[in-house]
Amino acid sequence: MAKAISSISVAMAIAATGVSAQTYEVEHVFSVDDLQVDFRGTTFGPAGTASDEDAICGIAGGAACPPEISPVTDKEGITLYPVDTEFGFDVVPFLGAQAKSVESPRDYKEGFVGNIEDGGDVVGIKVSNAETATYKVKPPLGTWCQGLGGTSVKCSTEHYTVLEHALSCNEVIPYFFYDFDAGIQLINSFPDGSDSFDCAQAALDDNLLIIDDGVPGDRLTSVVPGEQMDANDNTTVRFDIAASSDYSVTLKDDGKPLYRWGGLIKRPNDVRLYARLPLPDAWKERDAGGELVNDFAVTSALLYVDHWITNNPNDQLRPEDLENEAATGRKPSYFIEDGYWKSLKDCYEGDGDYLDSDEGSQDPQPIGAGTIFKNPDFALDPGDVPGSAPTDKPFAFSADLVGGFSNGYYTTIDRDPFEWSYVDADATDTFDFVGSPVPLSAEELEARNLALVSGPRWRLKANKFGQDIPGLEIPAIECSAPPFTNANIRYEVGTRVTTVINLLDWDEEEGPSPLATSRGWVEKNDYVEEGDSPEGTVVSTNGLPMTEDFDLAVYIKGDRKPTALYSARLVIDAEGGPVDPPEDPEIGPEDLSLSDPGAPDAVKVGVERTVEVLVNNSAEIAAVDVASVRFLADGELVQEVAVRPIEPASSRRAKFKWTADEPPRTIEWTMELVFDGEVIDTVTDTTIVRPAD
Repeated sequence: MAKAISSISVAMAIAATGVSAQTYEVEHVFSVDDLQVDFRGTTFGPAGTASDEDAICGIAGGAACPPEISPVTDKEGITLYPVDTEFGFDVVPFLGAQAKSVESPRDYKEGFVGNIEDGGDVVGIKVSNAETATYKVKPPLGTWCQGLGGTSVKCSTEHYTVLEHALSCNEVIPYFFYDFDAGIQLINSFPDGSDSFDCAQAALDDNLLIIDDGVPGDRLTSVVPGEQMDANDNTTVRFDIAASSDYSVTLKDDGKPLYRWGGLIKRPNDVRLYARLPLPDAWKERDAGGELVNDFAVTSALLYVDHWITNNPNDQLRPEDLENEAATGRKPSYFIEDGYWKSLKDCYEGDGDYLDSDEGSQDPQPIGAGTIFKNPDFALDPGDVPGSAPTDKPFAFSADLVGGFSNGYYTTIDRDPFEWSYVDADATDTFDFVGSPVPLSAEELEARNLALVSGPRWRLKANKFGQDIPGLEIPAIECSAPPFTNANIRYEVGTRVTTVINLLDWDEEEGPSPLATSRGWVEKNDYVEEGDSPEGTVVSTNGLPMTEDFDLAVYIKGDRKPTALYSARLVIDAEGGPVDPPEDPEIGPEDLSLSDPGAPDAVKVGVERTVEVLVNNSAEIAAVDVASVRFLADGELVQEVAVRPIEPASSRRAKFKWTADEPPRTIEWTMELVFDGEVIDTVTDTTIVRPAD
């Protein structure tokens, strides 16, 4: 069986701490050995925490395939072998999705992989995904809308203005239907004036009620994970979702809301690959106490990925298991006028709406230069608590409502998520972004007086925009009129390309990039949660081993036709000697407390209910992996729950599912907050257990 290959070339060796500048380069060639198998860091080959040779069937050295499963041969004559991993789902309509396990008997229905060889050497891997698992839910709880004939269209977004534009002509952030001259929502009427409709009457129902065990309850007032709801991974709509009559909301891991209004949910069967690329020995040097000795400043970090253009804009690159929304690619150009952001050029929206330009009507009509992208006069205050009447504004859960960004900003096709984005270094009120498929050199930037804005999204280059214009292909001629001819497609599926991403792209409002110094590459960063880790290796909750080397995960999803991945090359520039990192403030027992115990008032024997308590963090830093909560019933320990990370000056609920299986009685609950092995706070509650029916 061919093994993954790593080759190292060091332009200026990092062998001592006194060197002023260094360049380090390392390459990894992908193979079937890199297949991730489970959430414990296991791979088919030797690179993971353990090797599972039964994860691929039919391959030399692997398991035999079940009778109904067999390898396939693609058009290039490459044999693709069935895989069995935990990254697939069993789905049941109107119930949900259940993650698969790798316990016997194994079904090998999570996709196919096969080595690409050249002269007997492995030069890459072919991957073909299994069919995406899909299950029906009652609208508006789904993320996709179902049409007749088995068709579906994406019906979810992180932006309220995009949701609203899809469902209504009312505009909370005006730009399209709004009558700016009259200062009112647009009134639509027939040409002869015989009838009309006031778009103010089309405001969405924003009274979102949290669903618990399928039953609507309290109103959603916070999108901080753990306060009212936890993040929802789309395996259920019975918990951790809030719904109104028009739409629903779940939370993503980063706390962003996901607005949804469909009747389907899709759970792709990911094929995940793990590459471990060696880092310089000087970065990993430790003292007698096991602490890192050096911390170099990283001035440039580029990842070059050689692959085929895919059909899915959500094929992820996850360096050190980071998902970085600050890496955006080229976004829409605009100018600022009286505080408003306005479109700099005529273009089109990817959702099919067209606006008049200042030059008059055109056929078709593009989004005219001057279209409002940001309307600060209508931005909402995230501290406001609106009423529940139809005329009341929604809670400012999403960035568009807080910033005043319109649907046009998110759906104009004046963008390319796979380009490097630059702007005039002296720009103050006009931002005409310049795209490039590769990073420009320092000499080119100086010659053209450009400054870097962002690198591409951390994705494999695909043919479609993704995000809020998910199904539209990126045109070769910018801002040309959709639909596009085959000759006007910029990225052709199956073409071999090199995607280059900037590993130092980061939202500085979240703090410095964890990859800005060598220490963040060697040790697990604070943005990744530890999951089911075997002894000796930290593994993230996504199943990625977090070693002292550079750990890269690649997620390929939704590519039924085989796609190819060849290699990943890391190029790092570092400078100076060791950097003394600032001393990080630490969470102390005085920063944490309990409140709002939530045991059920009464429950029948045999019925499952949630027991919970609010954990409060008063510190100005996040509380990560520092505490647990013990739940005791009449003095007997029932459950101990690790407290998930709590943002500064925030709270998160610790909870577990409990089934009343004792005879009828009154239970005295005690919730203990444990810090460094000591109980630092206690609250109590009671539950009356009643006989079963």
